[in-house]
Amino acid sequence: MKDRISQLMKAEGFPPSKFADEIGIQRAVISHISTGRNDPSKDVIIKILERFPDINPDWLLFGRGHMRRNKADNDSHTTTALPNLFENAAQTQPERKKTTEIRQETEVKRPTEAVQPQVKETIEIRETPARKIVRIMVFYSNNTHEIFVPEK
Repeated sequence: MKDRISQLMKAEGFPPSKFADEIGIQRAVISHISTGRNDPSKDVIIKILERFPDINPDWLLFGRGHMRRNKADNDSHTTTALPNLFENAAQTQPERKKTTEIRQETEVKRPTEAVQPQVKETIEIRETPARKIVRIMVFYSNNTHEIFVPEK
């Protein structure tokens, strides 16, 4: 995978430091990947694919197919098209018979002796005056402290 990342950097015209800046990772990470010290993490791969959406993930991860997605689409003799699961969905579903359902609702009356009293709830919103920081005290484990007072 490090060779494919190097190939991508060369194809895009980025030196390793600029490539790291471009995908939003630390320069040392690309250096470690390029030298073979570390394998690229999942986050690095995701950032590469997000920044370069035309890169074929199969090529980057496994070395299969072409580097660019659109090139893989144009060369139909080298790639096998996967069937679209939803393309023939309307044809494969069985016909459903239309049925009519009739429902009848009946009201059940309960005795009135167990009537609960109604309670009204009122929500009142009160605005509180703005609060200002007067001082901040920091206590340390060696039994010392500092007091910070904001400027006026």
